[in-house]
Amino acid sequence: PTDAPSMDAPPMDASDRPGSTGTGRRVLLNTGALAGSSLWRIALSFVLQILIANRLGEVGLGQYATALAYLNVTQILSSLGLPMLLVRDLARAPGERRRHFYLALVVQLLAGVLAWAGLVGLTLLLPYQPTTRLALVIIGASLPLFAVTSVSETIFQAGERMELVMGVEMTVNSLILVLSLLVLWRGGTVVHLAGVMVVTQSVSAALCLALLRRSRLLSGDGPGRRLATLARDLRELLGRAAPFYGLTLANVLLQRLDILLLSVLAGEAITGIYSAAYLVVRVLIILSQTFWQALYPTLSRLRHQAPEQYRRLAVLGLRYGLMLLLPAAALGAATGDGILALLFSAEGYQASVPVFRVLIWTAPLFFISTYAVNLLLVERLPGQSLFIVGAHLLALVLLLPPLVRTGQALGAAAAMTGAIAVSMVTGLLLLRGIRAPLGEGRPFLALLLAAGVALAVASLAPLAWPLRLLLGGAAYLAGVWWSGVLAASDLLLFRKALQR
Repeated sequence: PTDAPSMDAPPMDASDRPGSTGTGRRVLLNTGALAGSSLWRIALSFVLQILIANRLGEVGLGQYATALAYLNVTQILSSLGLPMLLVRDLARAPGERRRHFYLALVVQLLAGVLAWAGLVGLTLLLPYQPTTRLALVIIGASLPLFAVTSVSETIFQAGERMELVMGVEMTVNSLILVLSLLVLWRGGTVVHLAGVMVVTQSVSAALCLALLRRSRLLSGDGPGRRLATLARDLRELLGRAAPFYGLTLANVLLQRLDILLLSVLAGEAITGIYSAAYLVVRVLIILSQTFWQALYPTLSRLRHQAPEQYRRLAVLGLRYGLMLLLPAAALGAATGDGILALLFSAEGYQASVPVFRVLIWTAPLFFISTYAVNLLLVERLPGQSLFIVGAHLLALVLLLPPLVRTGQALGAAAAMTGAIAVSMVTGLLLLRGIRAPLGEGRPFLALLLAAGVALAVASLAPLAWPLRLLLGGAAYLAGVWWSGVLAASDLLLFRKALQR
């Protein structure tokens, strides 16, 4: 890659030039919007799945988690890798947005119908209960509707209008919770909950189209201007999207393959125990993805317009993210028994405690791995990003079946943690090979030591778990402050990195 500005980059106004404060405001707005949207979605999903667990039992939770896993995988299958490619390219070429919107919409609609048909056929082969099979068939009906949402939100992100994504996601996820609570209150099953997903995806598609028209983000000519070359455009678009398709598909498999394999190898009940432990961890995983997703278009633009600002922003993002995730993992591992007992009323879920204590460490590992994946995409090396995810996926496929047979849910947790560790090491080695920003070793060592102190204090203190949690958190903050990693100058440094 060259440091020269891209020829297809959008013209910069005064607020977008590297020397202005516009970049900083836009980064903070994008990050805040996506973080707010994800926090809302996570909170509502978290509450809903806890209610499902306590209302329908571990088998019901396992069935619901299995249906969601298949939904997430088929959504990625039907998106064909286009969102990640188009966000990167259309952020610098706004005149191409309208044409690519129509092209992507046609392709993803057809792919959504095919993915639904494939899911229906798959239910005939899998050893699931009839309720799980019917839920999978119904939830697949949302895939063509998801295509409309996916393509629209791609345009929102390419235009760095993350607040529009937030508006759609918060509205739709609130509706999911309300309708699902009504279903559970009236004695509904997982099948009825699958129907809720279809209804709410219809609302999401309609809302996206309305916001897209109002925002006026679609500039340029539509596909009619080049109708004679439509087939060629589609082939070229899909060819460029192929590495991104493999990457996004592998990414969702990394987070869902454990559920898919566990549901087949151990059944819905064991899947429910694992899913209960994963609920809290998934909050941190999604926040990690959201953080780098919000920075992705801005880092991509700064890589060409302001290389030094790009490097500083990447390093500071990595440091501050780990500053939050490391203590979360340490304190979660120390007080997991109290946290899960607070969330789940059934005694059977105590089997999730050791699973949770292993899974919680995947959060900081995944954050680093995702940093490497996104930075390599910014550097226009999607093949290396795919290699990281491929290493993770291969490790998971190799580790999970034997560990599940010997340790069931706990074995699945150990396999997931080991696989993410493999991807993290692979990513760091690839970044080092291209001399990408990795940051200084001293701050990260100080964070590790502070997290270790917090873990020891929260584990050994002879107090109730809430007090141990507070005491461990205080010990972590003291250690970070004493080491100088967290200081008032950091805030000034972060602000300057955004504004320069």
